[in-house]
Amino acid sequence: MAEAKAVQSFNCPVCHKGLKEPKILTCTHLVCRECVLSILKKKRRSGKPGCPVCQTPLIRTDTKDQDDFDAFVDELPTDYATGVKVECQEKVTGSSLCAICDSSSEAESFCFECDTKLCSTCTKFHSKLPASSNHTVEKCGSLTVEQLAAKKLFPCSSHKEKTAELYCTVHEELFCHPCATSSHRKCDGIEEITSAAESKRQELEEQKKRLTDKEASLSAEIKDCDGQVTEAEVKFAEMRDKVITVFSDLIKSLENQKQKLLDEIRQKEQTYLDEKLANKKELEAVRSSAEAHVNTIDMLLSSESHHALLATCVRLNSRLNEVESEEADTADDATIGDVYFEEKMLNGLKSTAAVTGEVRDVPPEEV
Repeated sequence: MAEAKAVQSFNCPVCHKGLKEPKILTCTHLVCRECVLSILKKKRRSGKPGCPVCQTPLIRTDTKDQDDFDAFVDELPTDYATGVKVECQEKVTGSSLCAICDSSSEAESFCFECDTKLCSTCTKFHSKLPASSNHTVEKCGSLTVEQLAAKKLFPCSSHKEKTAELYCTVHEELFCHPCATSSHRKCDGIEEITSAAESKRQELEEQKKRLTDKEASLSAEIKDCDGQVTEAEVKFAEMRDKVITVFSDLIKSLENQKQKLLDEIRQKEQTYLDEKLANKKELEAVRSSAEAHVNTIDMLLSSESHHALLATCVRLNSRLNEVESEEADTADDATIGDVYFEEKMLNGLKSTAAVTGEVRDVPPEEV
């Protein structure tokens, strides 16, 4: 089960097969070299190609020529360590048949130098041959990926048929001994593979520590940033609540004052109208009396009897004089008035900020 998980973790996210010449993208995801090229070629017209896992852009500038794609992919770091693990994993879990004889014999051992699985018969012959008698052979049942990876040898960068034995720190190349006297004869930083690997491991450990420290520092900054965001969210929520509360109180106060003024106006209006109605009734009563006596005078004037006219007026004159001099009791004490507001308040209403407030930046130390 553990081996199956390991194989799955080494699969390319594009072809879903074991990684071949895995390239390390800028997002650190691994993709086969040919699969990276395939992504670039397929998406060069449809937009910026991205990582198949996280969609991080593969390139920052447009590259139209296929040769540029090849050059770009070659510039990407190759994860040889993972490539070796995938290759070794396939050997451990791959075909269990002998790779030497033509029969379908089950392999029982593996030769590290020959990089080949052998059946029992071939293993015997292999151990007797002078050229392979000192080779390291391991039983297939106990063979592990780690064993194979540790024995994996890389070829010389210039002579593929030769095994690399030296490393140049100047050119960062693996090469054979003949290359040391030709291509690298002027280079000072030439080391044995084992020594160079140990130095590189130490260098990587130190770099790992620096990156780990940087990661911890950034994590602390991110945590601090999250804390500031949380505090800011609380502060902004308080600001919103404050605005809502102040305006609610202000609106309530204004509504109360408005209702008070409207009630006073309504009361004053009722008093004024009641007084005016009473005056109107008084005037109508005086007018009715005057109208009635006008009719009485018309009747007397139409009389043909002088005696009757004079006799009637003996008692009527005083009343007519009273009616003529009668005036309605219309003492007009009612006034309409007006509504007045403080001049300062009216001026303040013209400046919204002065009345309703404003949002201001506060220095961080005062927050």
